Amino acid sequence: MPIRVLIVDDSLVCRELLSNILGQQPDIRVVGLASRGKEAIELNRKLLPDLVTMDIQMPGMDGFATIEAIMASHPVPILVVTSAPVLKGVDQTFRAIAAGALDLVRKPELANEDAEELVTRVRMLAGVKVIRHVRPRPDRVEVGRVRETARRVRLVAIASSTGGPKALLELLGGFTPQFPRPLVLTQHLPDGFSGSFARWLDEEISMPVREAREGDPLRPGEVLVAPTGAHLVVRSGSMVGLSDEPPVKSLRPSADLMFRSVARVFGAEALGVVLTGMGQDGADGLLEMRQAGAVCLAQDEASSLIFGMPRAAMQNGAAEQALDLAGLSAAILECVKGERTG
Repeated sequence: MPIRVLIVDDSLVCRELLSNILGQQPDIRVVGLASRGKEAIELNRKLLPDLVTMDIQMPGMDGFATIEAIMASHPVPILVVTSAPVLKGVDQTFRAIAAGALDLVRKPELANEDAEELVTRVRMLAGVKVIRHVRPRPDRVEVGRVRETARRVRLVAIASSTGGPKALLELLGGFTPQFPRPLVLTQHLPDGFSGSFARWLDEEISMPVREAREGDPLRPGEVLVAPTGAHLVVRSGSMVGLSDEPPVKSLRPSADLMFRSVARVFGAEALGVVLTGMGQDGADGLLEMRQAGAVCLAQDEASSLIFGMPRAAMQNGAAEQALDLAGLSAAILECVKGERTG
């Protein structure tokens, strides 16, 4: 059966463009077009599509309110399709993730890589279950292994892709500015969205978050995010840098390069985590971290939106254990216990 898609956008030109791009695919069928939030809610209820593409900036009921209403009444996978991360001078696009959307892509032109990315995301997300059973927080998380390394973990490195923003909210949400170690993060995003993502995450969690720059110091309790178009790498035990090396596995930033630099600089005194996402980025670099003696973990399949990256890290032996987000948070906190260090 073809994937049934409802397109929501207040622009007639954009609706026709998205309909043309998706309608050309033999396995995708556009079943409805909506120009307003209330219309989208009603069509979603009547048509029961497999996926909704959602514009954010609409008159009346905006995309955020529309997403919340759809997820509260007739939940469906929602893919945000937007032209800019900053709306009316405020970083708001990632609010859609918190409201219930699964992912976001840039509004495409008729035939370019953004159009290909749109089609790929629609195919990938259409089958995702949007209602999940919430599992209880584990009582124990490999306490023996964690306690052995707790006093020597000096850096936490995290990689994520599709589903990452929402996963990161849960993973980091309980951490405070007194978190005793620095964190570095590679999250795959559309070009130009990393600054908006960092500002959004900074507002949502207690720890300070910002987009990394060349020569930035590694500070305890602070999260540095890889900017789109550059690799985030660790230069020394106290500094990060940005690399313009070619894309790795078609990706820049690359989690593999980040993890490899962590392995070289910190060796066994680091902790690496691979979260939800499609593809295999991070698996090879995390393996180098594990071979250097670092603690290496992955998100489990049940809690992952897309299990591609964590699966790759499990299959090649890089991740020693797969845990849900609550378990990962507990493991990280256990590993960084001790006196706050710089």
